[in-house]
Amino acid sequence: MNSQSQQSLQVSVSLTQTLLQTATHAGVCHTDALLQAAGIDAQLLQQPENRIPYAQQAHLWQLVIEAANNEQLPLIFGQQSQPASFSMAGYIAMNSRTIGEAMDASQTYQIAAGQGGEISIQRSAPYIEVHYVPVDPETTTTPVRSCAMLAANVVLGRWLVGSAYAPLEVHLSLPAPQDSAPFEDFFGCPVHFDRALDLVRFAADIESTPIPHASVELLNLMKERAEKVIADTIGKESLCAQVAKLLANSLMGQEPDKGFVSQQLGISQRTLQRRLAKESSSYQEVLDQTRHNLALDYLRQPQLSVTDIAYLLGFTEPSTFYRAFKKWHGMTPGQYRENGSA
Repeated sequence: MNSQSQQSLQVSVSLTQTLLQTATHAGVCHTDALLQAAGIDAQLLQQPENRIPYAQQAHLWQLVIEAANNEQLPLIFGQQSQPASFSMAGYIAMNSRTIGEAMDASQTYQIAAGQGGEISIQRSAPYIEVHYVPVDPETTTTPVRSCAMLAANVVLGRWLVGSAYAPLEVHLSLPAPQDSAPFEDFFGCPVHFDRALDLVRFAADIESTPIPHASVELLNLMKERAEKVIADTIGKESLCAQVAKLLANSLMGQEPDKGFVSQQLGISQRTLQRRLAKESSSYQEVLDQTRHNLALDYLRQPQLSVTDIAYLLGFTEPSTFYRAFKKWHGMTPGQYRENGSA
């Protein structure tokens, strides 16, 4: 995703506050200067319902990582997180009846907390997995942020049901640290580094674990508020995001042309090209990025063959998909899948 497209993404300031607390506990004394350097108005942090551009939050992550110089930073973020860190999504999880419902809620309502990535719940007996899928996987700071989001998810689960929220193993795109013991101590299970995917794996029966003191009334209220936030957020989508959604819903077996997309948006092809150019993008760039994102999602579905995925992405030949994927990741789709699930 290019930087201009990221300008349309937003993050709740509750996550920003948790990141600042993380920096302080990591020994960073000048957090106000970091906020200023990232272009974030400190006054916005006083109201939990406020949101800031994701690009500013990503810049703040970079500054905190550099200032802290601590390989355990993502674990500190997890320790500093609490349900409020995830805005309304955290409270919805707290008031779900079971862990399975809380996991599904985190997937549905993650956007209320922020658009820096998606929570994806993958079920494949005898396991259930919580995946974090960042919007900017190519950024050097992303592995740290992805690990931090999964660490926070584990802390949230322990808030809900205590030690019953026990992972079997964790896969991280984070490079192996000099000392991996703190990571295994934190997650309470084996941790595998330098992986293609960021995920926490549980036994499937954890889904039925009841959450004490869940309130149906609060759950419904929080869902209503979260859905309003999501509707308002989506209403501010960039043209790139709108085109990507149209492509994602119509790629199967064919590649929609600009005529189809412009017709769906009610604008001419020339206007489509001009407005995408204003967002520092193009139709081809959005198409490539959409295919890339969908490919990563489909490769996590073991029931789909690579040939199936090529069809779903609108490639006329599997070999064309192979070449495109190798350009994206330097490996074939099969190698990527094997690396991510090893």
